[in-house]
Amino acid sequence: MSKGLIENARGGLEAWQRGDVEALAPLLHPEIELTWWEPGDWDCHGRAAVLGLLRERTEGGAGAAEIELIDAGEDAIVTSRVETVPEGPAAGLRPATLIVFRDGLAVTMRQFRDRREALAAAR
Repeated sequence: MSKGLIENARGGLEAWQRGDVEALAPLLHPEIELTWWEPGDWDCHGRAAVLGLLRERTEGGAGAAEIELIDAGEDAIVTSRVETVPEGPAAGLRPATLIVFRDGLAVTMRQFRDRREALAAAR
């Protein structure tokens, strides 16, 4: 993974944590797919849908958690919560997201129960 791409991703995620969801828009492919570890209402397709979901989750406090970024290969990173989720459908877990990039844009964001699962999927 290029240092520039990791820094762009870090900047976008830090902006999201401050409530600025729109800062992620330039990093997302127009046809991005975001999927949860179980198919459901959080699965969405397309930049507008992903940004809408992230806005909704930000209002619920999802972006406030400390996240680490892990280089997961030439075109992928894993973002992982540092602490466990206190409540809700992911309570007791430290969810992680495998983000795959193509031409500098995120094309998939696949969520997992923890970073071990996400890193295994990256291989």
